[in-house]
Amino acid sequence: MSNRKVILILMSVLLIGIFAISACAPKAAATPVPSSGGTTIDKNAPVEIWIDAAREESAGKFAVKYPDKGKLVKLTTTDYGQLPQKILFWNNVGGGWPDGSFSGPQIVPLINDAAHSYLGDLAPFVSKDIIDGFAPGALENCWDGAKLYCLRNDLAHEVLYYNAPLLKEYGYSVPTTYEEYAALGVKAKAEHPDVWFSTAQKTQFWFQMLHSAQCPDQQILGPGSIRINALHENCKKAAKWVDEGVAAGWLIMTDMWAADTSKAIQDNKWLFIPESSWFGDYVIINTYFTKDDLAAGKGAKLVGVAPMPKWQGQDRPYTFWWGGAAWVMSRHTKNPQLVADFLVYMTTDVIKEQGTYPAYMPAATEWLKTGINQTLYVDPVAVGKVFQTEAAHMWTKGSEAPVDTWGMWGPVQSLIDAKDATTGTYTAGLDAYQKALLDQAGKLGYQPVTDGLTP
Repeated sequence: MSNRKVILILMSVLLIGIFAISACAPKAAATPVPSSGGTTIDKNAPVEIWIDAAREESAGKFAVKYPDKGKLVKLTTTDYGQLPQKILFWNNVGGGWPDGSFSGPQIVPLINDAAHSYLGDLAPFVSKDIIDGFAPGALENCWDGAKLYCLRNDLAHEVLYYNAPLLKEYGYSVPTTYEEYAALGVKAKAEHPDVWFSTAQKTQFWFQMLHSAQCPDQQILGPGSIRINALHENCKKAAKWVDEGVAAGWLIMTDMWAADTSKAIQDNKWLFIPESSWFGDYVIINTYFTKDDLAAGKGAKLVGVAPMPKWQGQDRPYTFWWGGAAWVMSRHTKNPQLVADFLVYMTTDVIKEQGTYPAYMPAATEWLKTGINQTLYVDPVAVGKVFQTEAAHMWTKGSEAPVDTWGMWGPVQSLIDAKDATTGTYTAGLDAYQKALLDQAGKLGYQPVTDGLTP
């Protein structure tokens, strides 16, 4: 499988939002509907679950472990990004909905609006002990205050990868605040101008910075209500930091799969990479270094991992996530307990064997025993501890809502790349970004709040 295909699988949850936004234009949020949808519950009714190709093998193990239940579960491998659009069709014809689906947490409020009204409440069918076992904040956008509309599959929270041998050679310490990060960047650029101090994927890192500063570019306020305030002072603070880093040359906003990026990493000309928890095992390994390279010593014991910095005055870091997915249940299912049992199995049991960090904490503990590469990292045990710590630092009050923030930012990023006369910086781009978000919200039937912040 190519590196690009790997990243597409990991990033599929982000693409869902793009499909979803183009599929419909809800006018108002629906009152949540019971998971049975008014249908007669039948504990022997078969169910259909939508999955993707990456989960075929693990999903199939449900029938092996629970043959009596498994014989009632039909697995359909498909492009689940089509789910929002398909739901509208099924609503029109009065049938055809899958009983459950692999999905993305950012579309949960979208497919629970008046036009879709798809989601069922999992809370009556999942034990409280299981629910309480998910990482803090992991289920934030699965609740409407009372009903549970999804179970988080995995987390893709940000961590700070660093070149441990080179950092030691230069006598530098890992920065713990963004202010320290910037100061060290200026120092390193002056002392080692040929070394890429901080190398970051453009759009992804931009959203990390917005989240780190708690920028309310999009926040769910309740059913049918969102805040869009990309002009908040927190957003401007993050943009100013990025602009100053780019202008000074210590912050490289780039494509992490570009040839020159790979060469800088392979030539040991880098210090920090702020990236998702899967980045080490899927990009540092496979794109920059092969497993054969590591076995031969190239790249071995090279990488350290630290928590993302915080801003001065914050009690802890606030991080973004690049990826991460969830499972949902249809309110139309006749067998909600079986659907819930399958979803619980996928998120708490078999997830221990998958490649990305589980959202369910006991599964994450087991995953860490085998999921951390023992050759790449200077201290694999320390890496696991950082992953666990950062899992609780995601700022889940932002971004996972119906408006496609990535899609709205894309044209602005293009103007920044082109050094446009009026929108050639991240600070200047906030105005265009706010306008795009509001335009898209209007098309979706929302009248968003444009001031304030929910911290």
